[in-house]
Amino acid sequence: MTIYAVEMEHSAVFCPIFNADIGRKFKEGAARREEAAKKYKVKVLASCVAVLEHWVFYLIEAASRSAVEDYLKETGWASFNNVRIREVDTIEEVTRRWIT
Repeated sequence: MTIYAVEMEHSAVFCPIFNADIGRKFKEGAARREEAAKKYKVKVLASCVAVLEHWVFYLIEAASRSAVEDYLKETGWASFNNVRIREVDTIEEVTRRWIT
């Protein structure tokens, strides 16, 4: 399994807190998080948000980038955020593989 760091940002106009339509869609997507994680075989290792900065961070373990993308689409995150997905390694893995 690969670990992906996912950064998402949106403007205040598209924030679920300030936009009622997006807020409703966000709640609907949030209700499907566990089901979608099982469906796409992803494991959310961490999820954080800086509310007034409109910034969201997820750390997800998955078999592929497309599984992460599908999860973000189904849960609604991709509908109102600019999304960046990066494949990352743990410090332990980097040390094991690269540091001699």
